[in-house]
Amino acid sequence: MPHSPLTPIRFIIAILLVVAVSGTALADGGKELFDKHCTSCHSIGGGDGGGPDLKGVGGRRSAEWLVKIITDPGKLTAEKDPAQAELVKKFGFEMPNVGVNRGDAEKIVAFLGGGAAAPAGAPAAAGGKEAAAPAAGEAPQPAEIVVTKELLATGRDLFTGKQRFAKGGAPCVSCHRFDYPGVYGGALAADLTNLYGKMGETGVRGVLKSLSFPVMKKIYAERPLTDEESAALTALFKDAATRKHAACDPYPAAGLGFFALCLIAVLLFKRRTK
Repeated sequence: MPHSPLTPIRFIIAILLVVAVSGTALADGGKELFDKHCTSCHSIGGGDGGGPDLKGVGGRRSAEWLVKIITDPGKLTAEKDPAQAELVKKFGFEMPNVGVNRGDAEKIVAFLGGGAAAPAGAPAAAGGKEAAAPAAGEAPQPAEIVVTKELLATGRDLFTGKQRFAKGGAPCVSCHRFDYPGVYGGALAADLTNLYGKMGETGVRGVLKSLSFPVMKKIYAERPLTDEESAALTALFKDAATRKHAACDPYPAAGLGFFALCLIAVLLFKRRTK
């Protein structure tokens, strides 16, 4: 029996199914990324916080604009983008660059609704083959930091001010609380104990590189951290997150306790049977 040819209608349906499945996959991955990188400042339907409520933003801004503000907000400011200028005026500071790459940004945008149609003549929206390619001149992602005793010591000394930042920036401990052995912090700004747990390594590096929060931007405008200082602080935050996770996990201790009880019971049983 001859196979029926693939009619134009079937072909269109097949294409739509592929697009729908691809979009769902992007959106699913985008929720996890959004929770990791964005929820500290943004909500979806919960009102403004450190940044705007993003409910419906996919219908107000183009996908390309959303990708750009996620991956390189400073570029929008430099281009004097009116929407970015309005946000800076309203919230008092430019959104910090948290180190999200283009591929992950596209997943976040898909989760937020995919973005509105770009105006005529504007660059193609994210999601096509050209949009998925890295931007020209985009730096490769740095290798994951390996935590060592030396790196931790440097990070702790930089945080507390025992070792000065190369360009003279104020030590973190003067404003931030940080629960870590040998570190005591202030209460003027955010508690950084779980910074790594919330943002991950890429996010922490992005924050330390841009330092775009209002007070930090003023203090470090002419005193950016060096790559070595950023790596040491990231290692410190990473180790703090690991310690917190270990402290919150009762299973290793419970397992050892159960094993000890079993061993004692066996020994007592043997003594009674002699």
